[in-house]
Amino acid sequence: MESNLIKTIFFASVVWLAGALLTQDALGADTVVYAIRAGGAVGTLDLNTGVFSQVTTTPAPFNGLGEYAGVLYGANGGCDCLFQFNPTTAATTIAPHTFNQVVNGVNNGFGALNGLGSTTAGLFAIGVPTGGNNILYSVDPATGDPAMIGVTGVIAGGGVGTLSASVDSSKLYWEVQINCTDTLYSINTSTGAATTIGSASTCVLPSTPGNPTALVLTGGTLWANFYNKGFGTINTSSGAQTLVSTNIDPTFVGFAPFPLLPPTPVLVGSMGHLAAEENWTSTFTLVNKGVAPSQATLSFFGDASDPTGDGPLTLPLIFPQVSTTTVTPAASVSRSMAANASLIVQTAGPQTPPVLVGSAQLAAAGLVDGFAIFHHIPTAQEAVVPMETRNAGSYILAFDNTNGVVLGVAVDNVSTLAGNVGLIIRDDKGEQLTTGSLAVSASGHSSFVLSTQYPVTDGKRGTVEIDTPPGGQISVLGIRFTPPNNALTTIPALANVGTGGGSIAHIATGNGWQTTFVLVNTGTTIAPVTLKFFADLTGGPLTIPVSFPQIPGGTVTLVSSVMQTLNPGATLVIQSAAPLSNPTPTVGSAQVTTTGNVRGFVIFRYNPNGQEAVVPLESRVANSFVVAFDNTASTATGIAVNSVSLQAMVVPVVVRNDSGAQIATDTITLPPNAHVAFTLVTDKYPQTANIRGTIEFGTPSGGQIGALGIRIPIAHTFTTLPALAK
Repeated sequence: MESNLIKTIFFASVVWLAGALLTQDALGADTVVYAIRAGGAVGTLDLNTGVFSQVTTTPAPFNGLGEYAGVLYGANGGCDCLFQFNPTTAATTIAPHTFNQVVNGVNNGFGALNGLGSTTAGLFAIGVPTGGNNILYSVDPATGDPAMIGVTGVIAGGGVGTLSASVDSSKLYWEVQINCTDTLYSINTSTGAATTIGSASTCVLPSTPGNPTALVLTGGTLWANFYNKGFGTINTSSGAQTLVSTNIDPTFVGFAPFPLLPPTPVLVGSMGHLAAEENWTSTFTLVNKGVAPSQATLSFFGDASDPTGDGPLTLPLIFPQVSTTTVTPAASVSRSMAANASLIVQTAGPQTPPVLVGSAQLAAAGLVDGFAIFHHIPTAQEAVVPMETRNAGSYILAFDNTNGVVLGVAVDNVSTLAGNVGLIIRDDKGEQLTTGSLAVSASGHSSFVLSTQYPVTDGKRGTVEIDTPPGGQISVLGIRFTPPNNALTTIPALANVGTGGGSIAHIATGNGWQTTFVLVNTGTTIAPVTLKFFADLTGGPLTIPVSFPQIPGGTVTLVSSVMQTLNPGATLVIQSAAPLSNPTPTVGSAQVTTTGNVRGFVIFRYNPNGQEAVVPLESRVANSFVVAFDNTASTATGIAVNSVSLQAMVVPVVVRNDSGAQIATDTITLPPNAHVAFTLVTDKYPQTANIRGTIEFGTPSGGQIGALGIRIPIAHTFTTLPALAK
């Protein structure tokens, strides 16, 4: 029954303006909060007077409230789950995962719920395994998944706990009532440790109010509902309780700050290169991955080569999702995005010199992500620009300047301070070739051809390390041009590389297709690397022909895995190109394992027309992956999903249009290490014909998957679509 409920209910949007139902001004200067009674009635409560104003007639099954990113949440120990509540519509939606979960046959040990609360950092819950220690968890608001932070140090012994809810403080308080003693704790949200503040006796007359059943921290004051007595405050230095208003109303089991307010927009990331006018257009795709509406602002910054130089760059813009073709000049665009919705912004203007180049930055109040695609009009060549969300100390680009290939390098200074970027160039053995530096203006952008700027790289393979100025922030992008048709694709920057490796959701060889694996040891010690190939649908070992272009006169061998060691800074190139005469391409997926700091990417190439597209090695373990598609103007979208697990799994699929509305659901069954690929509309989900939208692949509990999209315009100048992690 619960699984059916989860399948039929999805997280709906909560409009933060719901708080305008009853504004603070309308209620006067008293402290007003959202409140829920034990029977499920939800409303607003004046803590100073005890007046409760019910805003819905539909009972909500919560015992505890929390608030995060302008959304109201509740928890229920009976169903062991997280809910989202819309105070305007009374819609109650359940998270897809429960608190207690079985992973690989083992229970995660969450136990009984002993409090739900919130701070500016997110949602938190206390779990109590049988006879054990109360444990603090962070709770994913989108999925309900608990992530253990640490033990509180308070042993479970029948005490009932209540966590505080706040949106203006990073502090988390926990009141535990055992017999006749109420004890107030502060909880470290990084470690889970509970520190005793003080206790209050509730049985010895004259007693304190006692037995708090709901807590809210607002304006620096900790308020409580005291069972069968009323409402008051708890001193956060001593634990002393003070009754403010008397009310023997039925027990309240949850408080949360009122009204729901939008979170402050913050920098999400940057897109390191754009091109507009002359022969170029750039299209920006933004996706709200969150369960609540979000304000998003996209800002454009120029290059010293532009007529207006560095700094804000005014671009002629159109919005393909609306019928009007009016061109709007702007240096930034701000829009409110509904939950799960997409926003498309495209450059327009005269196709006459000069070309405008620069970068873009995204700020948002919620979980907005995205990418850009720049398009060369005469050749229809396209390349994707991923959103750079990392702030790393250095970025590494792998280059291959052999056989007429050249690499363009773009550096975007995200910081408002000018600086100097250091460069270290190495060959594919990891030996240093040269060094350099690049001055970057505040919010500036610079680009160059690597072999022109540094002729020592001409005809060679290797890497260029680009170091972030002290206290600064940059993003880096490589742009690969391949003869004979100057096929255009982007090379991802490697940064913050950990150990463990990753996977590639799709490989193809034969019938014209060629896959090239590029792996780089970014660490300072020798790293062993194993590359394994897995078959389509079954996940069994896949034998394919491979060669090693770095070895002159090397032979082609048939293998299902490759094992090598990589020196520090070295690059390994492995290529698979089965015969053109093969009637169909051999497809599957690949996985890289290593104990070193190795990352990389693959290059798909269709040899008959020279087209290329690049996919980075997927090392993220996400709750789900979202691929944005645009099937308008005769464009097609290919999709690949792979399992990175030794166990079979069922992957839930949700398809939405660009307004965020769900238009299809499905499941995909994957055997261990298996792979599936299909084309939207023709193979699956005909509802996506001639529209824009997203397709989301959920990660089963305890599993790991990868996903990617391939955009195929009518000119067949294909490029990859990044999977956005949730």
